[in-house]
Amino acid sequence: MQGSRALARVTKAYSATRSPQSSAWSVPWRDQPTISRYAGHLILGLLLLVLIYGVSPVRLDAPELDTPVLQEGLPDSEVAVPSSAYALTQPVPSARYLEAGAVPFTMRTWGETLPMMEEPRRVLRTTVTQYTVQAGDTMLGIAQRFGLKGTTLLYANDSLADQPDLLKIGQVLNILPVDGVYHTVAKGETVESIATKYKVDADAIALYPGNNLAAPYELAVGQKLIVPGGVKPYVPRTVTTYHATGTATRAGATGTGQLAWPMSGRISQGYWEGHRAIDISAVRGTSILAADSGTVVAAQYSNVGYGRMVVIDHGNGYQTLYAHMDAFYVEVGQAVTKAQVIGKCGSTGNSTGPHLHFEVRKGGVQLNPYSFLP
Repeated sequence: MQGSRALARVTKAYSATRSPQSSAWSVPWRDQPTISRYAGHLILGLLLLVLIYGVSPVRLDAPELDTPVLQEGLPDSEVAVPSSAYALTQPVPSARYLEAGAVPFTMRTWGETLPMMEEPRRVLRTTVTQYTVQAGDTMLGIAQRFGLKGTTLLYANDSLADQPDLLKIGQVLNILPVDGVYHTVAKGETVESIATKYKVDADAIALYPGNNLAAPYELAVGQKLIVPGGVKPYVPRTVTTYHATGTATRAGATGTGQLAWPMSGRISQGYWEGHRAIDISAVRGTSILAADSGTVVAAQYSNVGYGRMVVIDHGNGYQTLYAHMDAFYVEVGQAVTKAQVIGKCGSTGNSTGPHLHFEVRKGGVQLNPYSFLP
């Protein structure tokens, strides 16, 4: 009976080993190696062998190239060169071999590859030249054309002293080679006194090549000297204050103090020391407007370069001037309102082209119009 039970247990165990549920495919990966794991180990081993073989000292030998052999006792022209490009050279006792030297690598810029061209030399001007005013010129524009400050033109031309902002076509101007003053020597003046007057060192005048001076630097009356860096003291120019004749033809002619632009166009010259106004360039015939309400105190042709002009008193201490008009449509004593048409743009008087010369005045002093315009 016990033998039958033992046989039954053995048979049951054998059957369990043959059933699909207990096959090797159901055993977890970590418990039994598979073909994939064996393959992975094999690949790693092969890679290791290839790596070891690739860095073996045997592989580090340089390939034997077709190198010419220079034998002792032979001239360089009789060096034997194998006929085949891939022939191997056998070592020869007491022979020296040609070895390849290091070849330098040089980067070249475009400047090195292009043909060399000599830079043109700029000759510095040291003497005074002259310029004839052309149509459309402004004083500041002329100065900038020669690389100078606008004030240098003032300091070099006595003709601009009284009316520095009024140019005319054909006017001849002195153009200095450097910023400074063009001085005419008066009786009793010396280099030192002139230098003191214009706040520069005496050597700036004495050693300047354009003056052609030599020690002991004696000066002659009427002699012209360039004073590099010299500056004239600013003296405000007093202009005419116009007064109304009679009474205004309309009441309420007091300005607001806030001006409107008197004309549409392009600013051809702004306000600066030598031009205490603004110039507005436009097509001839463009309407000119009153910048503010007031009374016309001048409507005439000026003999000082303004041409046809109008002056309006705004009743608050300020006056505005409109110059170079082709025509004006108002008369003295007439009341005008802000933005009323008072004339047409032109180029009368000392002018280089159609534009409006616009000034703001108070107590005989020209003020900056930009301070009052929107």
